[in-house]
Amino acid sequence: MRDITFITFDDINDWIHNKGVGIFDYAIKILLALVVYILVSKLLKKIISTIQKRLDQKGVDQIASHFVLNLIKYGILTFIIITIITQLKIVEVASIAALIASAGVGISLAMQGALSNFAGGVLLLVLRPFKKGDYIVISSANVEGVVEEIEIYYTTIRSILGETIKIPNSQLTNNSVVNKHGDGNRALVVNVDISYKADVDKAKSIIADIMKETPEVVGENVSVFVDELSNHSVRLGGFSMVPVDKYLMAKRSITEKILLSFEDAGIEIPFNQLDVHLINE
Repeated sequence: MRDITFITFDDINDWIHNKGVGIFDYAIKILLALVVYILVSKLLKKIISTIQKRLDQKGVDQIASHFVLNLIKYGILTFIIITIITQLKIVEVASIAALIASAGVGISLAMQGALSNFAGGVLLLVLRPFKKGDYIVISSANVEGVVEEIEIYYTTIRSILGETIKIPNSQLTNNSVVNKHGDGNRALVVNVDISYKADVDKAKSIIADIMKETPEVVGENVSVFVDELSNHSVRLGGFSMVPVDKYLMAKRSITEKILLSFEDAGIEIPFNQLDVHLINE
């Protein structure tokens, strides 16, 4: 038969003195750490908000101020967490140091991409190849749109289709970026193919009239030209300037009007085809 062990009051008392007090002290430390962290976080949030308002009043670029304030905020919070842990002796300092040393190599390898993006964000803020509101084109990523924000690791871009795109900062610093904003306008080029039998001058005149009559086209700087002579067609090009935010609307409108006008004028838009000739022997 098994021996039945009864837990006596003395056993409970011994456990409380030996283990319970330590657990209670540890729980108190954890609770105190949470209270301190919450209070410091709220105070830091108010300080950051006040600094942000002051920077906005002085006209500091919002992207740069947001980036720097986020960097300061998370750096201070990290320092506070480590300080709370060490001061309350929740974890020994030697243990933290050993953990950081042992994990340093692994973290550095794992964080290569993140550190590259962080360095890219700093370079973008220092060199400022573009700013908030600029329309940029990143050919390597096949992305274009208006810059909304430069964050610690990513840059947010709003495409002409209304999509929110996050581009790693390292991709913006390591590849060519075309800033099309300038004075708020960008070039619009419309290409259309016509048959070799079609009247080239008439087709050019139609394209020019359509572009000049389009409300979104800025100024009188409209030109139409022969862009290419391909195997099956003559490619015409139409150039004009339009506001960045009206680009897609203008291109769709002009393209549709060219199609309808060419149909009315009897100008053929060719398509790829293969002619087969049979030889009778």
